[in-house]
Amino acid sequence: MKFISPSRTIQIAIASAINSEFELLLDSREIALEICYPKYDAHYTSAIALSLANRLQRNPAQIADAIAQTCSQNPEISAQSQIGAFGKGWLNIVFREQYIAEIILFLENLRMEGITICNGFWQKSEIALIPVGNSTEQYVYARCCALMRLAKQSKFLNVGAIHELLLHLETDLEIDLEPVEISLLMRNLAIADYLADENSSPLNRQKRQKLSRSLAETFLHFYDHCRIFGVPHEIAIKRLLLISITQKMLLAIAPPEINYAMYL
Repeated sequence: MKFISPSRTIQIAIASAINSEFELLLDSREIALEICYPKYDAHYTSAIALSLANRLQRNPAQIADAIAQTCSQNPEISAQSQIGAFGKGWLNIVFREQYIAEIILFLENLRMEGITICNGFWQKSEIALIPVGNSTEQYVYARCCALMRLAKQSKFLNVGAIHELLLHLETDLEIDLEPVEISLLMRNLAIADYLADENSSPLNRQKRQKLSRSLAETFLHFYDHCRIFGVPHEIAIKRLLLISITQKMLLAIAPPEINYAMYL
């Protein structure tokens, strides 16, 4: 299954809008998107209008407004996201609720080369034999495994119920997430986005470490604020789904010398 990055779709739409409005052809990858949730009331933000102001000799707020207006006329984009001008020339991108459900559904169903699922746990087919060091990422991976294991053993929480939620998402495409849950989803999405694009760019170990650490730290915040047990069943299953996705993404972006199999 090929991952179609939401950020990539947005970059292409913004580049197309700039070409349409200002007759300026940009490589869509020049349009930087930053995860800004929950600091701002948007999932991504972009300063592209500010960076083009001198080049176009225009007010950045006017550039941002023109881009947002053009993007709003793009049916594919408007069905997934709302792009709006903000402040002195920023673009804020907000995912629609139905699209957030699609992202969760895709990330859970996403299959990656060399990673398989066995007894409810994501595993690498090739692993190092010697564990290396201790890190926040390893602690978070171990915590994910422990929570999934406890859920599997619980007579009240069956990991198989995740599939019920997935079926629900496929039909209703609606899921209610807390801000800390959306933050965790966005960090997982950033890793899937990076890995999908890695074939067209050289391996960047520093970037991998930054993404992995950011996901681990966001998970710890999620873990501090979101109970898995003792909450309504549908909330617990939703959170287990996010934990399962987190386990997979930590595994996918980990360097080969780290042995996560020891935590299974």
